[in-house]
Amino acid sequence: MQLVAEELGAHPGRMPFYSGRTWPDHLAWGLDSVAASVRLILAMQPVGAAVLARTQLERWSSNLQFNSGLDQASGEDTAAWLTRLWGSPGAPLPPRTSIVGNLFADLSEVMHGRGPLMPLVWLDVADITDLPSPEHLRLVDTLTDTLVVSLTQLRSCLTSAAQAKDRLALANVAAAIRLIAPTNGWARDVAATVAPLIPSHFASLDGQVGALATGYIETIDSLRHGQEPENPSELWPLFAFGHQRYRALIAARMAFDHERDMLGERFGEHGIEKLMTKSVLSGEMAAMLAVWLRQRNTVPLAADAFATCASALRSAHWLWLEDDDRAMGCLRCVIEQLARARTWRLKPDRAAKIEARQNATPRDWIEASGWRRLRQLNWALGEFAHGSTDADWVRAREALVALQSDPQDELAQFTGRTHALTALSFMVSVECAAWTDKFSADLGKAYREVIRINNDQANLAVEELLNQAWNARATRPRTSMGRAHDDNAASADAS
Repeated sequence: MQLVAEELGAHPGRMPFYSGRTWPDHLAWGLDSVAASVRLILAMQPVGAAVLARTQLERWSSNLQFNSGLDQASGEDTAAWLTRLWGSPGAPLPPRTSIVGNLFADLSEVMHGRGPLMPLVWLDVADITDLPSPEHLRLVDTLTDTLVVSLTQLRSCLTSAAQAKDRLALANVAAAIRLIAPTNGWARDVAATVAPLIPSHFASLDGQVGALATGYIETIDSLRHGQEPENPSELWPLFAFGHQRYRALIAARMAFDHERDMLGERFGEHGIEKLMTKSVLSGEMAAMLAVWLRQRNTVPLAADAFATCASALRSAHWLWLEDDDRAMGCLRCVIEQLARARTWRLKPDRAAKIEARQNATPRDWIEASGWRRLRQLNWALGEFAHGSTDADWVRAREALVALQSDPQDELAQFTGRTHALTALSFMVSVECAAWTDKFSADLGKAYREVIRINNDQANLAVEELLNQAWNARATRPRTSMGRAHDDNAASADAS
């Protein structure tokens, strides 16, 4: 599919996170997004994988909606509409029997820290020495089936785009691509394709992932010239996956170098590693609290909240390293689960009432936790958790810039997402410290020494963030114009 996209004009050197300015580039971005989700599945990060898979499902459902004219009825449940949309005449039939609406609902639920996929979250944050069970693998099918649904529309779009350019042979190739096939090969070590792209890893990953990218380029070149590739076909999927990861590595390295040039004397050589340390300490403590709460079985839903928070925070950091906006979609899961845990700590009766409704929203938890002033941050992060043409990522970025202490600073426009990640990592640490006190005052004191904060400093910092968010609340979304308009034009081209 990547070969077809490149033959249609997709730039082979496009950064994986970039959705492109042309229709072939946009289709290639969809393929890269599938690979990015697979990478998080291999790393057993189900929340991040769900964010990527769901945003892609929404994106290509919007495309199908535009071309089919089948709109969502007023008041119609989104899951029910998606099932109706993908089951309508003319829709590409996914090769799996799963009802699309059910897939969407299950992914949405795990992003809210509940639902049938929660065993995958616990496998990520707590049961790390366990091998995946048959039940775990069945649950992973929800993630991969969702990706296959998106791929059916991507294949249809590639076929239509080739036909529109009178590339009939290429269109036939695209239409005949199998989306699910048995694998006859295996890789001894895929760790290099999964590892987080922090600067200290660049050199060690370059050779390993670069070798896979070279295999991909050689294979594509042979296929493009009608020759039999030297490498066996069993390795082609791994080559394609490695090529995507290599381009992500290049993007991470370029972002690092650009930041160094832009900041000059203000650049901290180890700033990214320091932020990673803070993020890891926050996430691992949240995971530890989840385990303790599950063992005590006194507040099991708070345990689910901390488990989801830990998983989502790790994915947010990994995607942020690659300049992927969907890192902020993962942070939307973090802020909701953090507010959920805080509500269980401060207002357990109210938390129980919210849980009883079974469809609690992030806004419910944020207001119940006393963080109503963070609604603007919640809105901005929430935009990145969606991929339909109604989502306004441009306005969301502007909102994240405005939430900083000095949004008028010349560098502020480049640091909105970093500020969001840093702020939420800190808030996770603060909430973890408060919960740790419930187990042992000495343990809570020791944890605060590790993260180098005290209660007074923490309260002042959180209050400052709340006030910043409240003062920036005027940055609200306007009617989506540019992005939606471009998308409709691209959809018309695909039709």
